[in-house]
Amino acid sequence: MASNQEPIDKNSEINKIFSAEFETENLVFLNPRLNQDDHQSLIDLAESVSKIRNLKGHVWIATSGSTAESIKSTKLVALSKSALMASAQAVNEFFKISEMDIWAQVLPHFHVGGLGIEIRAYLSHSKVVHALKNGKWNPTHFYQTLINHKVTLSALVPTQVYDLVALKLSAPSSLRVMIVGGGAMDESLYRQARALGWPVLPSYGMTETCSQIATASLESLIATKMLELPDLFLLPHSDVKTSETGLLKIKATSLLTCYAQRSATDLHHWDPKNEGWFTTEDHGEFNPIQRSIMIVGRDSEYIKIGGEGCNLASLRSHLSRAILEVAGQEVKEKWPLQLCLIDMPSERLGAEIHLVSTLKQDIAESVADKYSEFVLPYEKIRKIHFVDEIPRTELGKIQWNLIRRKL
Repeated sequence: MASNQEPIDKNSEINKIFSAEFETENLVFLNPRLNQDDHQSLIDLAESVSKIRNLKGHVWIATSGSTAESIKSTKLVALSKSALMASAQAVNEFFKISEMDIWAQVLPHFHVGGLGIEIRAYLSHSKVVHALKNGKWNPTHFYQTLINHKVTLSALVPTQVYDLVALKLSAPSSLRVMIVGGGAMDESLYRQARALGWPVLPSYGMTETCSQIATASLESLIATKMLELPDLFLLPHSDVKTSETGLLKIKATSLLTCYAQRSATDLHHWDPKNEGWFTTEDHGEFNPIQRSIMIVGRDSEYIKIGGEGCNLASLRSHLSRAILEVAGQEVKEKWPLQLCLIDMPSERLGAEIHLVSTLKQDIAESVADKYSEFVLPYEKIRKIHFVDEIPRTELGKIQWNLIRRKL
């Protein structure tokens, strides 16, 4: 192992992924903030299903986009250690990661993004520098860590990129790759990040694929035009096709083994793959010649308003544009994090668009008025809800089920 590789604690859970001594042991990575009862309930679920399905050498992780009504009913994903290794090796090859690289780590290990960094570093003999401040994300501390350690690689979620852009921080010269995952990256945010020199490479992946399966290329960083989001190219370990309804289907050496979930009366476990293909909830387009994909939106984001089809992902991009125009064409304070669109049931239309805001009434109304200039009449905002906060996961994903309960 290279000299700059930080030694991995022999007793750490992460080390057990690599150690031959623990080759057949199953591990469970959960958010440490869970209360003891919920934590133990999910561990019991993973252990029970591992025994029933005779699983060995697997890591159990909660789905990052889970919409479970309670913690105990969270859906767990079983990932084989070999699948995690296959994903990490593919990323290393795609980005030419070597023992000369240094990672800045801010993603939690109970998320495949954070766990993946540790495995990529292990396989490439690169170094990992932990860049949280007292266990929490802090953009200024992260930035200083990049400078102090001459970091070359990192992985962030869009919310974290937004924080760096809002502070108008220019990327350190040592940083050559910043993978952005955990959610779709807004085009305006991409442009602003690139203008500040951040080598942002949007990616596509999920817990079920052990992290990313498609990413923007290194070549996109030297492109002279930065007006549009770059194409996402499949990593060498994966393949994609589309279903009859336009949903992306994935085959990869990094696919999940099975799901496990507890209902009110029983536990359930199932393998969602069909002949090796996993059908996602994402609508997209695949170019087999370039091996590139374009994500159009999630299945749950396609709704009908008065019989007319709408794509919520597209409407939310119009909201982002409206926010920027009202704010003066730049990220202002935390407006993009304090406003969101949500579809709500309507007796007359079937569904309608509402705006949720933590901002003052005049600002929210100005944004809603500007948004209406970009959309069709039936896509306009019909009501504004003012709330104290918009609930998000630790990775910045909006918890839609909690918002709906609040409303």
